[in-house]
Amino acid sequence: MMLLAIDTATNRCSAAVFAEGAVVASRSEDMRRGHAEALMPMVSDVLAEAGLTGASGVTGLDGIAVTVGPGAFTGVRIGLAAARAMGLAAGCPVLGLTTLEVVAMGAAPGLPVLAALDSKRADAYVQLFDPDGRPLAAPAALLPDAVPAYLAAGGLDAGDIAIVGDGGLTVAPAVAAAGYIVRPGEGAGLPDIAVLARLAARRWQEVQPNLNHAPPSPIYLRPPDATPPRARPAPRKPG
Repeated sequence: MMLLAIDTATNRCSAAVFAEGAVVASRSEDMRRGHAEALMPMVSDVLAEAGLTGASGVTGLDGIAVTVGPGAFTGVRIGLAAARAMGLAAGCPVLGLTTLEVVAMGAAPGLPVLAALDSKRADAYVQLFDPDGRPLAAPAALLPDAVPAYLAAGGLDAGDIAIVGDGGLTVAPAVAAAGYIVRPGEGAGLPDIAVLARLAARRWQEVQPNLNHAPPSPIYLRPPDATPPRARPAPRKPG
């Protein structure tokens, strides 16, 4: 199986190729802007390193995996548009994974995991997972003070919890104040492309018979920050 994984949903742009049970090529660069310009050169580099050059290119892929959010609205759209276009060119299915599950699976703490990503506002994007990476609650955009109630609703009333992701510092004080024992998790604060590729390859084996459906959709947990400009009032007639 030859799988391309891409991620542009956060302040990082990444691409990797998974083949023969391992990540054989990867590129990643932290950036706040410029994902659209950086992504396709990265894809070309990892495909070439994996031996998919020239006419074979994306047509040699069996599938494409992409992060679907939550994250930056523009970044999520860039990744999904690229994945869909390459999937059409390759004639292969596209699999979507959330940024939160990728961050959580990179933690590997043997504890319940709260993945928390910076939303660039007062809240954070969060999701609770069990020690095996299974979700215990749906993704949510929450203010820090609301996170303990979210954990309790997910079945975690007390005890140890690992908090991972670049939004962890925002929510950890409120979680600790509610009586939880906060443990640091391993891994990066943003989605790791190698974790995304390995997780996608494993998920591929589970869902492959059902992949011939509509491409994945973005996950937006709140409206975009940008708003359309207000219509100007009609000019008043003189007199």
